[in-house]
Amino acid sequence: MEFHRVIAAAELPEGRMRPVDIGERHILLCHTKDGWYALDDVCTHAFARMHEGRLRGHRLLCPLHGASFDCRTGSVLAAPATEALKTYPVRHTGDGIEIGVPHCG
Repeated sequence: MEFHRVIAAAELPEGRMRPVDIGERHILLCHTKDGWYALDDVCTHAFARMHEGRLRGHRLLCPLHGASFDCRTGSVLAAPATEALKTYPVRHTGDGIEIGVPHCG
C-alpha cells in the first residue's frame, strides 16, 4: 500500500466531498462527522461520477439514477446499484489527508 497526500485537511469542510485522482484512479474523498472516507468516484451501476451527486450524512447519492452507497464501507444502500464501491484507507497526518492505494509494479 502506498499513501498519497491529496489535500490539506482544512480544504474540505465536514459534510463535503471532493474528487481526487491518484494515477489512473478516480477517487472520491468524503469528510463526515465521523471522519474521512475514500471510495471509487464512478458508480457501479452506470458510468456516473459520484462527486456530481450528494453526500447526506454517510449516504452518497448517485446523480444519474439515484443509487446510494454508504461512504464508510462502499456498500449499496439503494437500487439500482447492486455492487459496492471500492474503498481506500485514509489517514490524517499533521494537517494533511492521505489516501492509500495498492502498489503498482
